[in-house]
Order: sequence, then structure tokens, then C-alpha cells
Amino acid sequence: MAIEVSEASLQRYGMSFLEVANAVRQSSVDLPTGVIKTAQGNVSVKAKGQVYWGEDFEDIVIRALPDGAQVLVRDVATVLDGFKDGGSLSEFNGRPAVALSVYRVGDQNILDVSRELHEYVKNPSIYIPEGIHLDVWQDSSVYFKSRMDLLSENAISGLALVFVILLLFLRAQLSFWVSLGIPISFMGAFMMLPYFDGSLNMISLFAFILVLGIVVDDAIIVGENVFSKHREGITGVKGAILGAQEVQKPVIFSVLTTIIAFAPLIMLPGPEGKLMKVIPIVVICTLIFSLIESLLVLPSHVSGISSDEFDRFPVIGFIQKKFSVGLEKFVDNIYSPFLELCLRWRYTTLFGFIAVLIVALSLMASGWLKVVFFSTIEADTASATISFAQNTTPEAVRDGIKRVERAAMDLKDDLRTETGSEQILNVFTAFTSDTSGRIVVEMAPSENRKMSGQKLIRQWEEGVGDIHDVVELEFKATLNQPGSILDIELASSSLSDLKLAADGLKERMASINGLYQITDSFQRGKQELQIELKPLARNLGLNLDDVAMQVRQAYHGADVQNIQRGEQDIKVVVRYPAEERSSLWYLENMSIRMRDGSTVPLLTVADIEYGEGAAQINRHNRRRVIRVRAKLDDSVTSTEKVMFALKQEYLNTIPENFPGMSWDISGVQKEKDEFKEFLGKAYWIAILGMYVMMATLFRSYTQPLMVMFAIPFGIIGALLGHLLAGMQITLWSLVGMIAVSGIVVNDNLVLVDFMNRNREKGIALMESIRQAGGARFRPIMLTSLTTFGGLVPLMMESSLQAQFLIPMAVSIAFGVLFATLVSLVLVPATYYILHDTQIALRETALFFSGAKKKTVSVAEEVDQTYDSESDDDSGKLQWHVGLDEAYELGHKEGLKGDVPRVSPFELEVLSASWEAGWDDGHEEFLANNKAST
Repeated sequence: MAIEVSEASLQRYGMSFLEVANAVRQSSVDLPTGVIKTAQGNVSVKAKGQVYWGEDFEDIVIRALPDGAQVLVRDVATVLDGFKDGGSLSEFNGRPAVALSVYRVGDQNILDVSRELHEYVKNPSIYIPEGIHLDVWQDSSVYFKSRMDLLSENAISGLALVFVILLLFLRAQLSFWVSLGIPISFMGAFMMLPYFDGSLNMISLFAFILVLGIVVDDAIIVGENVFSKHREGITGVKGAILGAQEVQKPVIFSVLTTIIAFAPLIMLPGPEGKLMKVIPIVVICTLIFSLIESLLVLPSHVSGISSDEFDRFPVIGFIQKKFSVGLEKFVDNIYSPFLELCLRWRYTTLFGFIAVLIVALSLMASGWLKVVFFSTIEADTASATISFAQNTTPEAVRDGIKRVERAAMDLKDDLRTETGSEQILNVFTAFTSDTSGRIVVEMAPSENRKMSGQKLIRQWEEGVGDIHDVVELEFKATLNQPGSILDIELASSSLSDLKLAADGLKERMASINGLYQITDSFQRGKQELQIELKPLARNLGLNLDDVAMQVRQAYHGADVQNIQRGEQDIKVVVRYPAEERSSLWYLENMSIRMRDGSTVPLLTVADIEYGEGAAQINRHNRRRVIRVRAKLDDSVTSTEKVMFALKQEYLNTIPENFPGMSWDISGVQKEKDEFKEFLGKAYWIAILGMYVMMATLFRSYTQPLMVMFAIPFGIIGALLGHLLAGMQITLWSLVGMIAVSGIVVNDNLVLVDFMNRNREKGIALMESIRQAGGARFRPIMLTSLTTFGGLVPLMMESSLQAQFLIPMAVSIAFGVLFATLVSLVLVPATYYILHDTQIALRETALFFSGAKKKTVSVAEEVDQTYDSESDDDSGKLQWHVGLDEAYELGHKEGLKGDVPRVSPFELEVLSASWEAGWDDGHEEFLANNKAST
């Protein structure tokens, strides 16, 4: 509600602006005046005078004259009862438009909301005037559904692939029950997601695909071990219980170590951290339910499976037999001899792995593998944000924004002709302020898109060309800021020094190859009229506050009151008419009322000068700041190289050239540094947590170090995977590498646990390692192949929006694949080296203490004999066994009846044990033959 009073009317009636405002304020009001207490009860008394409509405001009395006449609001002013002046406009596909945003609330389903909205647009329940059209703009449910369908297909493909891999090595029933743990674990995670503010979206679904292969690891270990007991003759519930109990400790601790590796990722800082927070939550919840299922439910299911090694289905049984026989031959003929060779040359093996690690890390240092911390995340829309100088005319601003809009409309037609389909669906233009605007282009869904958003905005930018008076024109087609950005903040109390320093820094940046779009945050303000009082004003009793208040009331308006009319809150304002507020002549000739009621022109008591105001004042820690920003071409240079050059040639001299000024990294680069710092801390926290877990399991301080020593080698596979896929190392790649650190130790825990148990049984070191490697070969291969297979569909995904997720999948898939070699070769070699180290430390301690050296055991004597004397084991059976096993070997040979009494051992003590076993076995053979005849 605007009450517009002209200066001419005020002078005609000898009134002031303030008198009109006060009359309206004091007359349009409801006031409670008290309460009358009567015998019937209390009665409130109220003075009612509040008016709500324009015609009622016109009847308000401003002044009553002595002759009984009245001066009303309508006599001196015009009352406008309508909408306030619009500050922004918008257009949709080149036509004037009003945009309404529709959001889901609470537990509403986005697909249901979208369906109802589309139905309403087709059949609106209210009257729509002719010429007005309803259109749905930027329906996010379309993209949500397409991505969910896409990732769901990947999940189903991954699950099928995991089942097929299991079926090649395990019986169909066992493969089924192991695979069934995946949906059971997923259901448990689904139930837990709402408690962690999670929901089913693209990122959370990616997390489920990510954990698809990992989640069956513990089930494979438990199921395969139970089945091994069945083949040993321990069937039924007893075999299931023994099989589960035998591996329960390493399985529990392996899951805990994986959880520890993912847990710090929940607290990642910044927008990227918020985006991926749901991934570790999904992984942890799924692993917990998988652990419960594999230890408590799975053994019951597999307890009734037949002990037959292969399925009775002809085709499946034939394939399983081929794979099983082939795997056994590979273990016996290739892996076991190769493992023994690596153990014999264990130090060479260790240094070989270290050399490969150094080469892999040098790929990044040399530039073969590019490191781009924040990867580009393709968006469904492309936008152009344009800003003009503050003193640009409204016509020039509108023409510039319309030029960008026309370029988008032309590109829409060109792409339709070029590709044969709609690549740009709609164009929405918003005039966001007097000097800025934003044009948003809705692109086709990713599966129908023939070009990336980055290519589209490049063509769009070329179509726009140069626009006069533009301060900033930024095109964007990603959810995050694409590429690297260098942002340096200069801080000082002197604005002039800041301007000079910023100009110098921009000049230095411009000379560096690879930096472009160099800008700063300082903006020139609008042109303004500055009023300064003349000495005469003081003599007339006027001060600056009086003059400023009257000018403000006239041009900005005096807020009289707010009234509630229905559901609307309406502001009532008294001000000059629009034609007087838009003319400099009216300002210069405006009458300033003095305290005695007389008036003088404004120019009589004040000078008016032109000046420039500040567009905005940026402060940090109470000091003025200017930020200088530049985009960086990662293919030409790096942030580290640029910062080194700037520090040496400019930044380090700033305190000397501009006293009191300081500089700091800000913006994206600062977030990047903080993220790096957090990742480093998270990694070492996870390493410490895993060490504690393993120390508890092994009851040793040294064996966890041996297992953890293998962790960095999992990174080799991740780096080689990126090299083979031609990908850059991104933030998501690094997160995947941290996750691999937890996954890598899983198989190693069970393997080392098997070695330790063999040693506790008295089996010699070499034979303990060989037996553990052979026994764990199949489950280790299975867990690695299922993890890799579960991620293959995602790694092959061509969807533009999924591209930023793929590096994490590559890190985990190839990291786990290479970790298989680490588990089967490096960990056994390191286990042997740890044994060597312990003996060396013990002998050193004995030497310095002067104590007598301890006599070695038979097993150690065998190990030492093999290691020092046996350079060629051809024609010999140099098993590293104890006396009991030598006896058993002889006993088995004696039972055959046709094996000569020739010991395969050269060591006298083992040969005697073997011959004693042969004699007993041969006696049994003769007794059995005599009884049968």
C-alpha cells in the first residue's frame, strides 16, 4: 500500500511529509483502552480505527481547519493499493514466466510427487486464463529414476557375476547360500539408513554396488571352511559348528578392520565429504549384518549340503570339476613350487615388491598419472551467471542477459539439427538483480545425451562472444567447480594498498602459462549523490540528521505500519510519486522544512556531489580483504608449481612492499589442503585401529606389523588400475585406496592365523607356510574375484553422472586384485623374514648376555639344513616336516605293500622315523592280507 504525496501538494497546504505520515499512523489503529468490571462480568473497551483498504486510507483526516473544513489524505496524495514494484523477472523459453518450486515433504516419494504434479499440469483444478501455459521445468525425478534404473541394473549384473564366479569353484547349493547373504545384508543396511539421516539415492546405491563383492568375503571363508570339514568326514551340524568356529576369530577381526578403514570417511569435511558420507555408512551397516549372517545363519544352511565335491547336474558338475582339477594342478604344480622359490629367496621377493611400489608411486610424481583432487561431477543443467558493473544502465543489463539467452536458444536449434534429438529441453532466464542475471539450460537425460555438459557450454560461450561492461560471465555444467582453482586472499586495513597489491598479483599471474580467467573480488560501486551541509544550514538550525531524514522519507518512503489482510502481510508506505523519485531536478529543488515550519530548497542548505559507493565490503577477521582468483589448466601446470613461483616472485615480498598486509590461501585450494590433511589423519587413525585389532587377534606386537606392511602394496594395484583405464587420480581414488587398506588385511588375517595354528601343531616353518598357502589359495582367489566381479559393471558404466564414482571402484577392484598376489606371495615371505628377525634378535640378546646358546629343535634343524645345504631339490623329497609327519608318511607307504623301504629323507633323524612308520605299516598290510585269505 503506497500513499504517494507530491511536493506541490505539501506546499499548497503548508504541510510536511512527516505530518502526513503521522496522521496515517495515528488514525489507522485499534487501541485497547481498559476493562469495565460489572456485575455481569468484565467488559473490555477498545478504540477501533484500523483501516485495511485503499479507499478507507483516502478518508483519513490529516488536518482539521478552524472553520470546520478538513484536509483528507485524498486531497494531498494518491493511494495505490496493489503489488509492490517487482525487483526481478524471469522468462521460460523466451516468454515471460513465474517459476514455482515443488518439494517433497517428509517421507513422500519423489516419483509419486512428480506423477501427481504432471497429472495436475495436464488437468489443472483451477481456471487458467487463455494465453497462460503450465509447464514442468527441471523435474529431478526423471534423472533420479534413470540413475536408479541404471545403478540397479549394475547391481543385478554384479550380483549375477558374483554368483557365477562362486558357482565355478563351489557347489550350487553352497554358492546359493553364500550369495543369499548379500540381499540379507542389504536389507539390514536399508533398515539402518534412516537412523543415520541416509536415504536411497544415487550415492547410496553406488555404495551398495561397491560393497557387493566385499560383503561375501566372510561368507566365502565360513562356507568354504564348513564344506572342507564335510569332505574330511565331519558332516552335519557338527561339521558346520567346527567349520565356523575354526575361522570365527579371523573373520570377525577382518570385518572389524574393514569397518575401521571406512569409519573415518564418515567425518570427511566440506561438500565432497557430505556427498560421500553415506558410502561408509552403507558399507559398515552391510558388513555388520553380513558378519551376523555368515556366523549364525549360514552354517545352519550349509550343514545339510552333501560332501560331494561337485554338483550332480551334469553340465555344472563337469565345469566345476574342470575348474577344481585345474585349480588343484595350478596350486600343486605352479603356485606351491613358486611359493617355495619365493620363500627361499624371500629377501629378493621383498625388495622386488618394494621396487614395484616405488615405480608405481613414481608414475604420479613423473606425471604419467595425473592427480586432479576434485573430479568433475556432470550435472543435468548448464548455467551462465552474468554480472555487470554497478553503474551499467538497466537497458544494457537486460540486453546483455537476453544475448546470452538467445545464444542458448540458437544452440538448442543447432544441436537438434546436428544430433537429430533434443539435447537442450528448456531455457530458463532469471533477472536476479539490477545488474545480474542467470540463464539455466535443462539438458537431456544422460542416457540420451550426445555430448558432455563441458562441450555444450564451450559452444554456448562461443555463441555469446564479448559483452560490454560485463564484470563476470561464468558458464558451468557440473555439480562442483570443474578443474583446479587458485584463490589467494589479501588482507589489510588500507583499501588502496589492497587494490595495488591485487593488481600486481593479477599481473604476475597473467605471465604464468596455464592460468586463465584471472579476476578479483573488488567491485566498483554504483554512482551515488553525496549530500554535504553548507555552513548556512547550521545557522538556520538544521543538522545533517534532519536533512537526511527528510530526503530518505521522500525517496525511500516512510514505513507507516503493517496490516494483516487475510493471509497477506501488507506494508503501508508514504513516499513521493514515481516521477519525482526518478528525477535529479526534483531532488535539487526539494523543499527542506525547518523547525519553524518554513521551507528552503535543498541546494540552499546543502551541496550535492557525484561520487562512487562501495558495491560490497569483504572482511575477514575484521580486516578488509580482496580475493584474487584464477583457473588452472591441469594439463599445463599444477597448483604446487604455480604457488612456488608466486611465493618466490611476489607473495613473499608483500609484507615488505605493503606494511600490515598479509596473504593466505582461500577458497577451493584451502578446502583441498584441509581435505588432504584430514585424509592423512584418517589414514593413520585407521592404521592404528587395525593394528590394535590384529595385535588382539595374534597376541603379538610384531605379527600385525607384518600384515600391515602389506597394506601399501595394495595401492600398487589401484595406481596400475588407473593407468590401464587411462584415468586421473581424484579425491574418490584416494578414498578408495584408504578402503583398500582395510580390505587387503582380510585375507592376510586368515592366512597368518592358519600359519600360526600350523606352527602350534609342531609343523615346521616352511611346511606351515606351504600348507597355509595351499589351503587358503582358493578362498583368497574367490574373495578377490568376487570383489572385482561385483565392481566390473560399475567400472564399465558409460553414464556421465557415474564417471566421478568410477575412480573409487577402480581403486578398490584393482587394489584387491593386486592384493591377491600380496597375500599369496609377499605375506608368506614376510612371515618367514619375521621368523629370521626373531631368531637374529634372540641370538644377539644371548650373545650380549653371555648365556649359552639354546639347542635347536628337530623342526628348526630341518629348516636350517634345507636352507643352507639344499641348492637343488630335484630327485629329493625335502618336505619340511616334524618326526610325527615323517612317521605318518612312512606308515602310508608301508600299507601299500609294494613300496620299497627306501627313505626319501636325507636327514638321519627323519629317515629313522620314516623307516619305523614303514615297518609298522607293512606289518599291518601283511596282517590284513592273512586275515582276508
